Amino acid sequence: MNLGVGHFTHSMHIARPSRHFLGNYGHLFFSVFYFFPLYRSWNIHTRAEIAYEVIAYIVFTFIYCRALKYPSSKVLPFIIIMVLTCILATQFTPGTSTLFGYIAYFIGFCFLGFARWLLFTLLVLSIAVVTVLFISVDNWAYFLGPALVVSLGLFSFGYVEYKDRVHSNETRQSKEQIQQLAKIAERERIARDIHDLLGHSLSSISLKSELAGKFIAAGLLDKAETEAQEVAELARIALSEVREAVSGMQQLGLTAQLDVMASRLRDKGVEVQKTIDCGPLSAEKESCFCFVAKEAVTNVIKHSDARQMKISLHEQNNFHQLSFEDDGQIGKVVWGNGLNGIKSRLEELGGNLSVTKSGGYKLVAQLPQ
Repeated sequence: MNLGVGHFTHSMHIARPSRHFLGNYGHLFFSVFYFFPLYRSWNIHTRAEIAYEVIAYIVFTFIYCRALKYPSSKVLPFIIIMVLTCILATQFTPGTSTLFGYIAYFIGFCFLGFARWLLFTLLVLSIAVVTVLFISVDNWAYFLGPALVVSLGLFSFGYVEYKDRVHSNETRQSKEQIQQLAKIAERERIARDIHDLLGHSLSSISLKSELAGKFIAAGLLDKAETEAQEVAELARIALSEVREAVSGMQQLGLTAQLDVMASRLRDKGVEVQKTIDCGPLSAEKESCFCFVAKEAVTNVIKHSDARQMKISLHEQNNFHQLSFEDDGQIGKVVWGNGLNGIKSRLEELGGNLSVTKSGGYKLVAQLPQ
């Protein structure tokens, strides 16, 4: 909600552009009760009085409709004109008891706190004054009662409409914030996907490029050509994976991904023992484990002197568990973007990640079944 003048009003309009015509102006239909006293005593009114009453009604409704289109912070002059119109018209017809209620609706909606109650009190006093001045004592109850009941009722409706509008605005803003956070989270996911995908692929490309260079230096051109072809293939795979990561898809299933990772390790001279004993996984969990596998193998290729690795996927204590254990000697485990990225993925799905280096490097990822 945007506040207008101090803390006494705000800048919302009663009429909503999104509403159809009847939604904004249809309630004016009930203002026809203004003419009931005139209808019942038609014979005792002069033509001038009838014209005056009709003109007063036209002026009131015109000002009322104009005020609907203005922000609440600017409606006070319109309210004053409507009150004066009602006061003057009450000299000729008690039908103004209906119109006072429309003014109360404005007060209930457009003003805040003390100002709302002060203006409503002044409106009630105005009704009381015109009752004493222009209504015969015998008809006080017939004028004052309906005028106060209608005014209090429409004042309450105006206040409820204001509260509902505030709630709607807050709900809309909350939805917009949620959508914005979702966009931010999606951008972070894509950035993380690209990092995880390219981290492994570029490491493998770098390794094979170095091997190709060594083979060329040693005169082993056939082997160098083989490595060059594998570099090209890795580059094509990386490009394909990046494209599909951006679109929220994954190229390989977990089993196929583990086979690819095992092949990369064997290329580095690491003996791989792979064990898979696990039921089907959801696409979301399978995707998460794929990134865990890529990060674990990338770390071995880049930082470890391991000669053996055990890769295991099984079920344990109501968890799906994927583990990588090697015999390499490493120093301090550094939690960089890669490890923090897969840890965040696992935790989003209710899982966890542990990394230890006792007797080698061991990474264990768990997701609930």
